[in-house]
Amino acid sequence: MPLLEVFGYVASVLIALSVMMSNIKHLRWLNLLGASAFSAYGYFIEAYPVFVLNGWVAVVNAYYLVRIYHEKDEFDLIRLTAVDTPLFTLLKQRYGSDIKSLQADFQWQVLDGAIVSLLFRNMKPVGIFAYRELEKSGKVEVVLDYVIPEYRDYKAAKFMFSGQNNQLNQNGINHLIVKNSNKDQSAYLTRVGFIKIEEQYEMQLTS
Repeated sequence: MPLLEVFGYVASVLIALSVMMSNIKHLRWLNLLGASAFSAYGYFIEAYPVFVLNGWVAVVNAYYLVRIYHEKDEFDLIRLTAVDTPLFTLLKQRYGSDIKSLQADFQWQVLDGAIVSLLFRNMKPVGIFAYRELEKSGKVEVVLDYVIPEYRDYKAAKFMFSGQNNQLNQNGINHLIVKNSNKDQSAYLTRVGFIKIEEQYEMQLTS
């Protein structure tokens, strides 16, 4: 098989994979790479409609990626007075199986007695954050830190854990611990700034 034909197949696979992405940023990046490669393929085989169309798709993807990286999102963390509210129940029904896939040992009963908040991004509910207060003032155990799939770009974590005077600081929290993390959760915790200490992960918030 000619190398150029292989290149065309690779470009096609990239485009096909891009439309399977639930994260819009990942979709745009993969589609940009695929469209750029397919445009180049069209040019080399002198199929100029393919070259022009995919070149335009690549430009559109680049434009929206620039917008994504430059747009400022507004986040809010709203504490619930009870976990039987209609909005929380809807999130639980829609994303309960996804939460279990990320934290196989998670049980909804752990929220009994916990402080539960909904995370909003541009006025849309995109996550659940719950913790238990420990004996030491300002120290809490995080029992659920969940963001719906299409918004897992770490902006929520930056809002929650980064910078001075973040939302948790304002609530009097300065020390987070997470127990019972699996491999995927451990990778997330490390990326957002938690440090593994013995069998748990910890983070000291900047005040």
